[in-house]
Amino acid sequence: MHWLLWAVLADAVLACCGLFSRKIGYYRRLIHFALCALVASSSGILAAPALWLCGKRASVNWLVARTFYYTTRIVLGISVQIEGEEILQRASPCVLAGNHQSMFDLIMLGRVFPKQTVMLAKRVISYYPFVGWFMRLADDIFISRGSKQSASDMFKRASEELRSKDVSVWFFPEGTRGRFEDGPGLLPFKPGAFLLAYHAKVPVVPVVVMDFYNIYDKRNLWSAPGILKVKILDPIPMDGVSEAELKQLIDSTRERMLVELQQISPPRIAH
Repeated sequence: MHWLLWAVLADAVLACCGLFSRKIGYYRRLIHFALCALVASSSGILAAPALWLCGKRASVNWLVARTFYYTTRIVLGISVQIEGEEILQRASPCVLAGNHQSMFDLIMLGRVFPKQTVMLAKRVISYYPFVGWFMRLADDIFISRGSKQSASDMFKRASEELRSKDVSVWFFPEGTRGRFEDGPGLLPFKPGAFLLAYHAKVPVVPVVVMDFYNIYDKRNLWSAPGILKVKILDPIPMDGVSEAELKQLIDSTRERMLVELQQISPPRIAH
């Protein structure tokens, strides 16, 4: 019986050590993630004047995105594989609509984000040091959540930019991070991305990134190297679509993205 007791105690100690070690690794990687974001944001701030002179103000986003991706790939060991990347070149200008899981979506954005594309974000982000600074320099679009006037202004401004400046806009149509315990899923889509595309008469391009539970999971303090698979779906033209048909179009797009999400996502590994 003594050996059994010692075995149980030893197993408990090893489990505690393993959990402690995992916590250290998790927070260490978060710090590295933040440092990469700082380096990338600073590169955008420094390069903004030159890009302005070249008439490529929105490309500040692209520069920051690629800098962030390549630094995180080296530091964190997370790379991105894209299927259908050529669609982005054919569809521009457009409204890009991607699924949203966590802050690690920034790694996917770092690799996918096209040139001459702006972000739509909550106004509070514009006040963040470095991140908010470069986003202001890139002429990104900020809205106040719950403000109907702000939403109206946003659609008007974004539509004008899409038509006159030949830029695209990135949206997360779920509106917030959608994580599901029982497998990959999507929250209901908000209409903003589709209303913008409708008013600007540009296509919606769905972007699906796999469930990355095996790479990053905040609840279990888990973060590890790996490959993120992303699939760019065919553009959805808005010419000939009436405002009354938007609800059906939003629902069908969500279902299409959900099917692709489930297909490209690997089985979840217990942490």
